[in-house]
Amino acid sequence: MYEPTQRSPRTIWWAALIFCTTVFADSWFRWKTFQYQTFDLALYVQGLWQALHGQAHGSLLNTSIMGNHAEPIAFLLLPFFWIWKHPMMLVGIQTILLGTMPFTAYRIAAAMEFSPRASVGLALAVLLAPATGFAGLHEFHPETLAAPFILLMLEARLRQMTGLHFLWFLLALMCKENVALMLAWMCAVHWVLEKRKGREWQMSVNILPGSLALGWVLAYGLWLGPKWNGGSVDYGSLYAHLRNDEGSLVAGKAFGALWQGITGGKLVVGLLIPFLFLPILRLRWLIIAAPLFLQHLLSSRLSEWQIYWHYGAPLLALMWFAAAEASARLFWRDAMATYMITACVITQLWFGPMHWTGRTIATAGANWRASRVHASLVAAVPADASVTASLGILSHVAKREKLQSLQLVLMGLKTLGGTRYVPWPTDHALVDFADTWTFSADAGSLHPQMQVLKTGEVIPSSDTLMHRWLKESALFPATQRNACAHFRRVEPVRSAAPMGTPRRLDVQTQLISLVPATPVGDDVLNWNLTWDFGNERTTFPWLKLWLQSASGDSYYILKGPALPGVEFGQFVETWTASHPNIPAGKYKAALIFYSPLGAKGAGGFEVGEIEVK
Repeated sequence: MYEPTQRSPRTIWWAALIFCTTVFADSWFRWKTFQYQTFDLALYVQGLWQALHGQAHGSLLNTSIMGNHAEPIAFLLLPFFWIWKHPMMLVGIQTILLGTMPFTAYRIAAAMEFSPRASVGLALAVLLAPATGFAGLHEFHPETLAAPFILLMLEARLRQMTGLHFLWFLLALMCKENVALMLAWMCAVHWVLEKRKGREWQMSVNILPGSLALGWVLAYGLWLGPKWNGGSVDYGSLYAHLRNDEGSLVAGKAFGALWQGITGGKLVVGLLIPFLFLPILRLRWLIIAAPLFLQHLLSSRLSEWQIYWHYGAPLLALMWFAAAEASARLFWRDAMATYMITACVITQLWFGPMHWTGRTIATAGANWRASRVHASLVAAVPADASVTASLGILSHVAKREKLQSLQLVLMGLKTLGGTRYVPWPTDHALVDFADTWTFSADAGSLHPQMQVLKTGEVIPSSDTLMHRWLKESALFPATQRNACAHFRRVEPVRSAAPMGTPRRLDVQTQLISLVPATPVGDDVLNWNLTWDFGNERTTFPWLKLWLQSASGDSYYILKGPALPGVEFGQFVETWTASHPNIPAGKYKAALIFYSPLGAKGAGGFEVGEIEVK
């Protein structure tokens, strides 16, 4: 029988240490090398930075943290952020809290009278489950913090410690509005199932906490959320596909969407396979988890069907506890821990986060060398300047009042809103044209001209939107190195017609000349490109340098679009290409032009031989 003074075995300490070290090191390196893929970390960094300066509103989504989601837990991190104003502080706290889960799991297993060895096995399973690693590696989200708090709450419920139960209940409730809804539903389910436990238990564990959670959900959903959001983000649009033209819910569409979510993603199997489908034997926990499962599986956002992001974190705690309860009722209960560990290892090898960490290690050298370009661009921006940036750069420049995501500029629409996003001018724009998450067809930020179904408005192509915004903001590329460009308010360099053979890329774009400049350091080339553009540009060919060695090995250095932001005349831009990941030698070189939107007109021309030293 578990005793409260019993120490956790060293195995758990070592497992937690390895987990926290691996997750934090991987996360830090990917952040440091500009590989983060969403604006989420930047949103919380800017929100906390603004809070320290007495302001609640954030510019990224044109709302506050509380206007995006009901996540007051984020503000409990303010003292830590005040001490260390760094984006990775948030990731570090998230990692440590996830690292506490095996200790809680061990105490729960021991209280359920598993053997010491089986208790350790069940504790390790909560770390080895893919959902834990994915939630830890996917940047920072307050929803992830719900997992350790829910597990602590379930331990306190099991041990009938009502004071601690309310504390962990309250902290979990503060993580996100969907968690609060699930907690209110959990209290309602237990109020029905625990009638025999008496009035005192019902009031302290089910009725009062449940009423608080339900009251918070209603207050936020009906009053506070709309007030703070102001129409900036419409999460209801994620479920518009479930309704007919009159706006009524269609049961057939809902069942079809649910089946598609279950079979089209790995959220369900990623949470059940590691725990041997044992949660199915404890139906009450599946009923309790139903609001969270339905929220994600009915969504039109494909990422919510997957285990790869943070969406599975609150469900992880519920499914593990259900599996432990189910195992405790089996004859071979202690053996189930070993089987569960085996299932976790199999899912790790199948689709687990170890593949992410392996990829980080395999590409570490190339990404570290490539990140020097991004770092030099960030260093050139004053700390008080307003900035628009690609997703991978956003969190590096988030400690400022004015910050804008380039992805929204490219979309032309508010996040999930289906209504027009009107970008505002900034002093600087840091653009990584190789950032496939910023320039993403799946996310809708790389698109041709389109019509918005919600309003019927026609939105220009993403290239046109970026071009118009740069032009209206008077931003010109002061530095272009590889696929990264630093746009700021400098006068564009005009040119009289130089000598040379013009090369027409499309009806509006001519490359008049390529003039080599002296390479610096590890540069492959330093070119001055002279362009001749038509008026009111609507096409923007992208360029990349293609290098082929005598042995047939090929390398590409992406440049991006041909000088967006200027038109009607001849302009000169300087493009520097470096070769941190290209072997030394002589290469046959060609300049390739194409459209990332799939439009016709791709081609290229040779530019001679280039030597990489």
